[in-house]
Amino acid sequence: MRFQLPVACALLAVASPSSALASPPVFNCRDGKDAPPRLQIVQNLWGLRAHPSVAGEWPDERKAREIEAAGFDAFDVWVGGAKEEDLARWKALGDAHGLGIGVEFGPTKPEDADAAIAAARRLGSVYLDAHVASYFTSETEAEALLRALVERCAKAGMPLVVQTHRGRVTQDLLRTVAYARAIPDLRFDLDFSHYLVAGEMGGALGPEAEAAFAVLMERATMLDGRFTNGEQVQVDLFNPVYRAHVDRQSALWKRVMVGWLRTAQRGDVFPFRVELGPPDYAILGADGRELSDRWEQQKAMKALVERLWNEAVAESGKGERHGPGN
Repeated sequence: MRFQLPVACALLAVASPSSALASPPVFNCRDGKDAPPRLQIVQNLWGLRAHPSVAGEWPDERKAREIEAAGFDAFDVWVGGAKEEDLARWKALGDAHGLGIGVEFGPTKPEDADAAIAAARRLGSVYLDAHVASYFTSETEAEALLRALVERCAKAGMPLVVQTHRGRVTQDLLRTVAYARAIPDLRFDLDFSHYLVAGEMGGALGPEAEAAFAVLMERATMLDGRFTNGEQVQVDLFNPVYRAHVDRQSALWKRVMVGWLRTAQRGDVFPFRVELGPPDYAILGADGRELSDRWEQQKAMKALVERLWNEAVAESGKGERHGPGN
């Protein structure tokens, strides 16, 4: 299944003006199609940086060709500082390979959203993923910035998802829960790995962590994928030593999917971005080479996400299955 995605409209009611007053706004990413809720599996181009080596990194054309052949629906790009020629090149790659394009940026002030919104529209992204400011931003300033970004993107009709990430205003789990409670329209691209490693949560979640995650899981309209053991942020999913960690995080992803599907409407899209980072995310051996094949892991994660989604569709009784023949 391939996505030829027009600009999505989110945070807007889809009913008529008279009924919109009585209907809740739509917060999910949308593709404008009258179709059951669907999964969009995205491969981050950043996840193919320095692959298969720093000196021998694939050119973008090779990356797009491999992403298409592996059955992904889209690739993801960082548009902060992007030039017109970058946007044109990415658009041409997506069109040539039948791939959608997702967009990330790193705002430090509300006005930073304007160029990113324009880029997302140009590329046809169904989401605008924000790595917001620095962790050292005060809570008062962070909340004000998040609120302003949400409002700015809502007015533009662009679905904003705030990424939960170390080094950003969302680094701390409890602070992020507080932002969610203070800003009802805030939605997340939820990456569990950052919180699990920051909190050294290498085993079953305790009640406090469960309660905090529940708040963010209800607001998650997108997921980011990597596996952590609670000490290293990115571990090899093929290594049987980490099997229990893979299973625990997979269960969390499926819970988010099931919850999202239960309230999703026709035309809604759930993006899942696969992004195993290059060194220093990837662990290196003494020879300076990665200990595992990052691209093979990302393809395996894509297959795992597809299986989890199809199980969530069966469990919720809603949505469109993803994969060959669907």
